[in-house]
Amino acid sequence: YGVLFSLEEYFKNGENIKLGLKIKEQYIENITKNNLEFAYTLGLIIIIISIPIGILISIPTSKLYIDFNKLYKDNLRYMDTIDKYVITMSVDLDKKITYVSSALCEKSGYLKEELIGKSPSIFKSGKMKSKLYKDLWNKISSGLVWKGELQNRKKDGAYYWIDAIILPNYNKDNQIESYTSISKDITDKKIIEKISETDKLTQIFNRIKLDDTLENEFNRFLRHKHIFSLIIMDIDHFKSVNDSYGHQIGDSVLIEFANILKEHCRKTDIVGRWGGEEFMIICIDTDINGATNLAENLRLNVEKFEFDIVKHKTVSIGVSQVKDSDNIETIIKRVDDYLYKAKESGRNKVISDIALRVEN
Repeated sequence: YGVLFSLEEYFKNGENIKLGLKIKEQYIENITKNNLEFAYTLGLIIIIISIPIGILISIPTSKLYIDFNKLYKDNLRYMDTIDKYVITMSVDLDKKITYVSSALCEKSGYLKEELIGKSPSIFKSGKMKSKLYKDLWNKISSGLVWKGELQNRKKDGAYYWIDAIILPNYNKDNQIESYTSISKDITDKKIIEKISETDKLTQIFNRIKLDDTLENEFNRFLRHKHIFSLIIMDIDHFKSVNDSYGHQIGDSVLIEFANILKEHCRKTDIVGRWGGEEFMIICIDTDINGATNLAENLRLNVEKFEFDIVKHKTVSIGVSQVKDSDNIETIIKRVDDYLYKAKESGRNKVISDIALRVEN
């Protein structure tokens, strides 16, 4: 290795004198060695610095992965819990079932493959009004949420009750693409309700149910002028049955009498035992003409019925339609007065607003 320097500016004699310098190999080796050491040192420094930086950078990513993995596993656990314990179902726009939870299968007795592709009407009990289902579909197809109680039928024919929320599902274009129902089993609750509002002997409604219905119907009348009529009836000479045959036979007469009422009253009528041998019928959305015709029909059916042991009995009946001037106490008193008027005038009669108008 060497370098030449010109000395012309120092020597003016015109001779081209040059100075040559030769670098010793030892010097070159030292420079090379020093450069390598520097490179190694620099590389080591970079490695030493980059490792903790890399670790620091990777911590959030690793934590994010761990958190995501935990969240995913938690969701799987929650989804599994929902599937096992929550009664859920999804239905497409063609009213075909696309998904059912294991809880629904356990409750209904169906296998999943027996339900997928079927209509949700497979669960219909046949005991709910068709208008309820029509209103349900109209509401959810309009994008609204429906909530209510449904009585369903199991695969084996047994009934169960659910409290359901049914809501529409939307796609990315904000169009309804399916419906989902989320329900809870309320069968035990409905059984308790039935027991609490049912007369133990006759198995028709008791005084508690009649009082509640009267209050509800009277409030409906005040708000919306939905009329109703009230019937109170009493089995004629019932005390003589107990005196002559004993209370056990008397109870059997009450049971048979209640069965006559159930058989000949309409589904919308609320039939109950008012107390002792007195029975009440609340005729919803029924005027005095309809209620009087019902009462007369019941009187005739009781008259021709042959009771076990005691054979024939009759019934006296009072009937009235709710009036603007009424409260619950006044309408009950008026019907009760009609009942006793029927008894005083010979029994086995129907006295109503119509009969009094005719008399007057």
